[in-house]
Amino acid sequence: MMAAIDLKAELTKLIEKQSIESLFQPIFNISAGKIHGFEALSRGPVHSPLYSPVPLFKTAEHEGRLSELETLCRQIAAGRFAERKLPGKLFINISPKALLDPDHPKGKTLTMLQQLGISPSQVVIELSEQHPADDIDLLKTCLLHYRNQGFLTAIDDLGAGYSGLRLWSELAPDYVKIDRHFIHQIDKHPVKQEFVRSIVELCQSLTCKVIAEGIETAAELQVLRQLGIIYCQGFLLGRPEANPNKQLPPGLSPQPNIGQSTHRYIETAESLACGAVTVPTDTKLKTISDRFSSQPALQAMVVVEGDTPLGLISRTALLELFSTPYGRALHENHCVTEVMDTRVPQFDASEALSSVSQLLTSDSDQLMAQQFLILRQDKLIGVGHTKDLLARITEHRIKVARHANPLTGLPGNVPIQEELQRLKQQSRPFYLVYFDLSHFKPYNDIYGFCRGDEVICYVASLLAEHQDADCFVGHIGGDDFVMITTDDPTCRVAGILKNFEAEKRSFFQEAHWQAQFISAEDRQGALSLQPLTSLCAGILSPRHTFNATEHELSALSARAKKQAKLTESGLCLLGSTPPQLRQA
Repeated sequence: MMAAIDLKAELTKLIEKQSIESLFQPIFNISAGKIHGFEALSRGPVHSPLYSPVPLFKTAEHEGRLSELETLCRQIAAGRFAERKLPGKLFINISPKALLDPDHPKGKTLTMLQQLGISPSQVVIELSEQHPADDIDLLKTCLLHYRNQGFLTAIDDLGAGYSGLRLWSELAPDYVKIDRHFIHQIDKHPVKQEFVRSIVELCQSLTCKVIAEGIETAAELQVLRQLGIIYCQGFLLGRPEANPNKQLPPGLSPQPNIGQSTHRYIETAESLACGAVTVPTDTKLKTISDRFSSQPALQAMVVVEGDTPLGLISRTALLELFSTPYGRALHENHCVTEVMDTRVPQFDASEALSSVSQLLTSDSDQLMAQQFLILRQDKLIGVGHTKDLLARITEHRIKVARHANPLTGLPGNVPIQEELQRLKQQSRPFYLVYFDLSHFKPYNDIYGFCRGDEVICYVASLLAEHQDADCFVGHIGGDDFVMITTDDPTCRVAGILKNFEAEKRSFFQEAHWQAQFISAEDRQGALSLQPLTSLCAGILSPRHTFNATEHELSALSARAKKQAKLTESGLCLLGSTPPQLRQA
């Protein structure tokens, strides 16, 4: 092991020769399927004992040179980022101890970036919660200094310590990065899922972006997508490299566009359209100002050329312009086209509200727009207000949560009936699959309800993987589930049953598994040998479901389920050729 004096000498040589290598790990917007930015990670010389970041920065801290080393790392990272012309944001790490060092250079980062042609709004200062600071208030002051210079801020490793939540609440960072502990095997841990879900919900209300880091498996990514995570980082998406991956790896492409007309949440942008006040392109700003003065409730006007909207002029923007010294005198005779906002978002009237919400919040380069234009066939039909959109989305989420099954979180009986009604109103043919756990009561009696709930939750997770715009999954209650889909589900149902059988052994004691029976009371109270729990599925085809009433569907599902329990495979398509019966 190298002596401390040798490490000191190695550090001195490294800093003097600026022997730092910058690697970049991609951060993707998995919803849009594009790069969002890169985190810069520093390494020492390859064959040096200070190659890895832990000994490198620990040695610098021990020698009182942490601030000096971090400044060098930032300088090299920004230079390499500019040289390689990497797109998106540059995320750079700063430790609280370095930031609070009295000798920490002030303004050097901004000057360096200006020389490289990098805007501070393109750079995110990451502060790790793994290294808590003693003086939170001083730390806030330092970070606010960066924010006032135009930098974005992030709290890294949220959940690793106590200080992050306080910083989050008091500083209101632009990003939070969830500690990788909560991402590792999140697909197998409901508690981790609840933690991440809570973070996502809080960030939505605080207009803060969440980044999940440390993603290593497709199963983790799938669960994170379901929890509403948009920004992702990890070995699955790209390792830290000098020339990093800029494209989402094959097989990890974005989910189907949630704005498709087949999406379940079919309320559209048109429902938010308010009457638009329009002005022609040659309108003077004095006229605009007079109109705002005479109509106090009017917040914005649309600038049009014929029927084509060109931009938006808001009350706030005009007041800011006129409030500057000589602002009114200098600008009131200018045409509105000189100051209108041409980047105002535009949406087709048929766009789903969920899609509108996602698109409005996915652009980190500017503040969320307060108004947006709604068009039909490129013709203006009205103006939408973001506050109305958020209120509508919130109402929908509350409704979904109120009617979700409390154990699995899957839609319960009310959403199931609404889905059937939706398909009936649209006259769309559909398949209905009824899933049931056979011999589940003996399992509950022997292993207890907690273990029984684990089995139910596992079935729910298998089914939830298949939810998409054309496949609805619901939990009726207990061990009964339904899948409603417009595509033939036979192959995917067979796969679900196969996956359950592959995992089933983990739910039983070895003695029960070897015997393939458990001794338990039957429904008459007599002790008998009961087969191990299995999953079965009865399928109704469109010829059964089309125009069927609720009671008819219930009766047909019960018949299909009963036949499925008798088959060797546990699967039955009602009305198909007679199923192969289970061996007695």
